[in-house]
Amino acid sequence: MRTEPTRKLLIACALEKESSALRQRLKLDCEFLVTGLGAARTRDALENHFRLHVPSLFVFTGNAGQLDPNLTVGQVIVPEKWCKEDGSCCSVDAGILSAFRDAGDTRIFGRGLTVSSPVVRAKARRALYHKFKARVCDMESAIALEVAREYSVPCLAPKIISDTADSGLSSFWTNFNQNMDILAQHIEDLISCALHPA
Repeated sequence: MRTEPTRKLLIACALEKESSALRQRLKLDCEFLVTGLGAARTRDALENHFRLHVPSLFVFTGNAGQLDPNLTVGQVIVPEKWCKEDGSCCSVDAGILSAFRDAGDTRIFGRGLTVSSPVVRAKARRALYHKFKARVCDMESAIALEVAREYSVPCLAPKIISDTADSGLSSFWTNFNQNMDILAQHIEDLISCALHPA
C-alpha cells in the first residue's frame, strides 16, 4: 500500500491518559496517536501509522522518570538524543536542532534513556545515571526516534518528569494534571520554534 504524505503534525504518547489530557489542552492542528507501553508496541503502532500517513513533524511525548538527581518533578526535558541500554542512540532531527540553536534556544540538550522495564529504586536510577549520563528514562522514546528516522520524519521527544528517586511512582498520579498543563505549554512553544524558526 502506498504511503501518503499528510503534512500534518502527529503527537504520540504511550498512554491514553496522556494523550487525552494533551488533546484537551493543546490548541494545535494535529493528529493524536496512542502507542501503548514499551518498545514493541510503540514500534508497531508507529510503523502502522507511518505506512499510511507520513506527518511533517512528529512529537513523541508524555511522562518520564528522573535519572539526573538535579531534576525535579514537573520539569520538561528535551533530550538531544535518546539511547537504549545496548548503547545505541538516535538523535533529534538535525534541521530541528539547527533551528533551535539558530534561535538561541538551548532547551534541546543531553540524553534520555529508553529502558526495558520501569526503574523504581533510587539505587537503580543512580546506577543508570552514572553509566549512561542520561537525564531521564522511559520505555519508548528511543524507538520512536528510530522509526521517525526510518521514515525521514523530523521528530522531537519532550518529556515531563513525573517521578523521582525521592517521590516514588505515586507522584505520577498526584501531579498528573499540573504536569500536563506544563507539558502542553512547552509542546506548543517547541512546535512554534520548530515550524517557524527565527
